[in-house]
Amino acid sequence: MQLTIYSQVLQKIFKKIIIYGLPILYFLIAVSFYLRTYDSAQIKITLLHLGGLFLISSWFVLKIEEGKIDFFKKNFIFLLPIIAFLISGLISFTVSPFPYASLNEFVKRFIYCFLAIIIITEFNDEMKISRILNWLIAAAYVVTIYGIIQLLDYYLFPPPPDTGLDPFVWRQAFGSRIFSTFGNPNFFGDFLIVMSPIVLGLYLYKRNFYLMFLWILIVLCTIFTVSKGTWLGFAAGTFVFVIVYIVTFFKEKLTKKMVISGAIAISVVLFVVFFGILSQTKKRTDSASFRLFTWLSTWEMINTNPVLGTGIGTFYVTYPSWRRPQIFFIEAKHNTQSDHPENEYLEVWFDEGIIGFTVFLFLICFVVIAGYRNIEFFHSGKGSRDSPMPYIQLGVLAAFAAQLAHDTVCVSLRFVSSGVMFWLLVGITISICVNSYKDKSNNGSAGILPFPAKLAAQIFVIVSAVFAMNYFAGYFKADLMHSRAIQASKQLDWDKALKAYDEVNRLNPSFQMSRYFKANVHLDRWKAGDPLLAEKTFKELWQLAPNYVQSKYLAGLMYQKNFTDALVLRGRYLEQNNYDKAKEMEAEAKENYDLALKYFSEYIMIDPIFPLTYYQLAGLYAQTGNLLMAEKTLKAHLEYSENLNHPPHNFWVEDWTKRRQFDYAETYLQLGHLYLTHNKLEEAKAAYEKVLEFVPNHLSALKNLTLVYARMGNSEKETQLWLEIFKKYPNDEDAIRFLEPKGLIRRMQ
Repeated sequence: MQLTIYSQVLQKIFKKIIIYGLPILYFLIAVSFYLRTYDSAQIKITLLHLGGLFLISSWFVLKIEEGKIDFFKKNFIFLLPIIAFLISGLISFTVSPFPYASLNEFVKRFIYCFLAIIIITEFNDEMKISRILNWLIAAAYVVTIYGIIQLLDYYLFPPPPDTGLDPFVWRQAFGSRIFSTFGNPNFFGDFLIVMSPIVLGLYLYKRNFYLMFLWILIVLCTIFTVSKGTWLGFAAGTFVFVIVYIVTFFKEKLTKKMVISGAIAISVVLFVVFFGILSQTKKRTDSASFRLFTWLSTWEMINTNPVLGTGIGTFYVTYPSWRRPQIFFIEAKHNTQSDHPENEYLEVWFDEGIIGFTVFLFLICFVVIAGYRNIEFFHSGKGSRDSPMPYIQLGVLAAFAAQLAHDTVCVSLRFVSSGVMFWLLVGITISICVNSYKDKSNNGSAGILPFPAKLAAQIFVIVSAVFAMNYFAGYFKADLMHSRAIQASKQLDWDKALKAYDEVNRLNPSFQMSRYFKANVHLDRWKAGDPLLAEKTFKELWQLAPNYVQSKYLAGLMYQKNFTDALVLRGRYLEQNNYDKAKEMEAEAKENYDLALKYFSEYIMIDPIFPLTYYQLAGLYAQTGNLLMAEKTLKAHLEYSENLNHPPHNFWVEDWTKRRQFDYAETYLQLGHLYLTHNKLEEAKAAYEKVLEFVPNHLSALKNLTLVYARMGNSEKETQLWLEIFKKYPNDEDAIRFLEPKGLIRRMQ
């Protein structure tokens, strides 16, 4: 009897934890951000890790206590798509060559799938599902009102560093584009397009003003995210909502007038969205070209292992080797990384191969068909037409379509705020399917596990959950510590920065950026022992990500420094007649020279338009007297942009040189210096003149051109050019120094 009471109390407690905890978790993930961590959205990830694992462990404890398996036997076919996708992720994780990267993504997959299963098993009636949606409606009010605040802040208040209506330091981070609590307009947009049809569906049922007002706020915020993917998702969701609403809710009394009205409404929405997307694409063509080049690279990556894939969550680790060089022109940056291919379907295929991709498509098709049949069920006379469930299912189905459309051009599902919503839609749809059609009078026989076995299993679940939650709590601490380490680096407090980075790496062993930054600190500090420590850090980094952003370039710089230092020491030992030590330094210099060449060359393969790599490599060749290779290296940089307009790179033809005129001017300047140093005067003259074609009035090029004329013995041209420099730069000391003794300045005055 006591064990029975204990079991009843335990089940009651854990059921309440789940029923109230899950809606609150969704609310917190939507509204939370924290600006003291490196990533403002890290708090959302941490909430998923800690809150998700807490709820899942609570559910396992509850199910062990109930000891029932009848529900799972009867409804296995409904759980199969979720279980299959979870297993696909597990297999992908086990075969992945990058276990840390795959672990992070698989843990999210695990949590998402079990949250969906919890919704299916525990949120089994109208009241419980409505509780989740009510919390999400509250979250939608919070985030849309903050979105409107950001909108007003941009148009009515001065830009940073002045204060405005938005009190947070990230105000106007995306200019006029609003991002609310999500830190990115695209992620905010994904939440909006999910909530839009759900809120509209509930409004059609309840006819409450607060729902229509919220929907208007959602539409307004959707517009001002200025996200083409969001607009596409909104159009897709609206299209599905209207079509399904007319076809199912008015199936028996469908009139020609209703069809025409629906067609007009859909046409207006599609027309506005289409021209909005077209207008924004014309304004920001880089957004379209960026995606096209990224998708092309991703397709090439897929073909390396199309059946099993490369490993869940490994895209960002692998992509640097495949990224098209045009991306660097488009982004105008070199030290960034693309974590995702802006298309969920391509990423699933790359991660898990055609097998995992097929399972993903199976899941999508299953949910779409189940959602539509749910609505038909409620309007067939078998279900209650007065229930809010068909309206909820209508909104959920349209929201699902909106996300699927958005996922074709954005990175939705890989981010927590969007991923949890996708699996909520999956869970609600299947829950309605399972719990509306079935006879719930017999929901399973009594549990048969003996008390000691149940207790042991529950303790194991709780201990495992505590361990996992503590581990992932370290990720949040690591992100916070990473931000502090960056500040210490900026203040040149190298020891404090290194200590902080060590703590980051301990708390989050998968954090690649901290190792990259740590190696950079050693290179900046550069005292005894730093070269070896930097080398060790690079090797640790490359185990996680072999081609992480500019790590190969930094490694080349490190070995170049070692090469130079070894040459200096060799010279000192020769002065001291210590020939043995001098020979050691010569061998060390040679080793570091070869390593510098190796890593500079590898980085050119990854980023073939970064000018500094070519300059450093050419400098190494010139330092050892290899003028031919130095010249060839600089010319390779100059020729690369033109090669991008020829096969196999001419997928998108553009005059890429125009985007980097200062880069190419600097390369011609370096080439001119090389020629001038080796007294190749005609070549130097031609190089400096090319600089002036790219950047007219380039002071350094003009001055070096005077040196060329002086060495050629053309004093007339030399003087003429100095006069031209003085006219353009009247305060230039070199021009004054040359012209004043000749009395030419007074004549000009």
